[in-house]
Amino acid sequence: MRPERGICPQFDPTAVTSSTYVVLITEDHVTDEAALRQALPTPAPYIGMIGSLRKVGIVLEHLRSEGASAEALARVRAPIGLDTGGREPAEIALAILAEIECVRHGGDGKPRAGQRA
Repeated sequence: MRPERGICPQFDPTAVTSSTYVVLITEDHVTDEAALRQALPTPAPYIGMIGSLRKVGIVLEHLRSEGASAEALARVRAPIGLDTGGREPAEIALAILAEIECVRHGGDGKPRAGQRA
């Protein structure tokens, strides 16, 4: 465990409500997969998981093979965040928060410039 990262020893799906936005960012895909398995049946309006397209594909295929429905897996936003082009930790965090705000407020993530009121 890296000391600069937060510590959340256990994901508690019973604490997740319709006002909870779940962001899965752990040290390895095994832990992400286990947490995603617990998050899927919750009422969270947002479930996001960090990872490469390859990792995300593997995790989702594992859950699919265990019987997770296409509808349940479609709830997962992965790789997580809007594509802002940033690659630094703060930029990735901003992209994740922007995606959450889009879900929260029904936005589409498109630029507002040029939109008419």
